[in-house]
Amino acid sequence: MNNEFMTISHYFEEKCKLLDKVAVYDLLISGLESTMMKSIESGHLVQYELDDGQMKVRSNFRKLEDLVSSMEGLQRLRQNYINRYNSRVTRLSGGNL
Repeated sequence: MNNEFMTISHYFEEKCKLLDKVAVYDLLISGLESTMMKSIESGHLVQYELDDGQMKVRSNFRKLEDLVSSMEGLQRLRQNYINRYNSRVTRLSGGNL
């Protein structure tokens, strides 16, 4: 793999196992938490970068709220993969059960 940045979605496409995808979410969430702390200290956000040796991701955020929203979305998606791994799924029905 080259050293250029890739999108998160491209990196996920390379992962086949559910637990590998959960590990990617853990990595992204951890990086976002670190970025949030730095942005709170500095008072501004510029860029979030992550390089785990296999991938490089770069995202820009304008406001802390955008970063918080992104992290909450990643946490929800992570939990969905954990539920799938544990065979817990949500079934939506339009009528009687």
